[in-house]
Amino acid sequence: MTTSYLEHPARVTRLRDGAVEVHPEAATAPQTVWVAVYPGGDGEAAWEGLRAHPSGEGRAVLAAVPVFAYDLHLGDEVEVVATVEGPLVAVRPLRDAGRHTYRVWFPDWPDLERDERAQELQAELERFGCWFDVYSPRLVAVSAEPDVAGAVAEHLDDQERTGRFIYEVGRQTPG
Repeated sequence: MTTSYLEHPARVTRLRDGAVEVHPEAATAPQTVWVAVYPGGDGEAAWEGLRAHPSGEGRAVLAAVPVFAYDLHLGDEVEVVATVEGPLVAVRPLRDAGRHTYRVWFPDWPDLERDERAQELQAELERFGCWFDVYSPRLVAVSAEPDVAGAVAEHLDDQERTGRFIYEVGRQTPG
C-alpha cells in the first residue's frame, strides 16, 4: 500500500480592491494538520495537509481551504492528535465556521505556465470576498461566507454550464 501526502503549495488569498490579500490566519499558521481523504485506487491512502493554528489542547483552527477533504472549511476547528512520528492528524470537526467550500477544476490548457484562469475567477468572485487556495493551475478551492454562498454557487453553476470548468461542493452535510 502506498501513501500520498497532498500538501497545499500556497497560502489562502483573495483579491481586495484589485490587490492580492493573504488571509491573516494563513499568513501565520505555524502547523500542518493532516486529514485522511478518500483513498486512491489499488489500496493507496491519501492525506491532505492543511495549515492551522493551535486553539487549545488537542485543537486547531484550519487556515486553509480544503481541496480534497469534504465537510471541512476555512476557519473550522478540529480535534487533533499527534502521531508517533510527530505530525498532527485531524480526528473530527469540533466547530463549523459556517463557510462553504467549492472545488474548481479547469480543463486542459496548452500552456499551464501562462494559465491565468484561476486569477480570472478570483477577479470575478472578488465582489463576494471569496478566499482561494490554489492547489495547481487547474485545481482551485474557493471559500465563501454563508451570506454569499448561494450567489457564488449560482455564478459557478452558470460558468460550468458554459464548459469553462467543472466544480463541486465541499459541504456534504448541512452547516
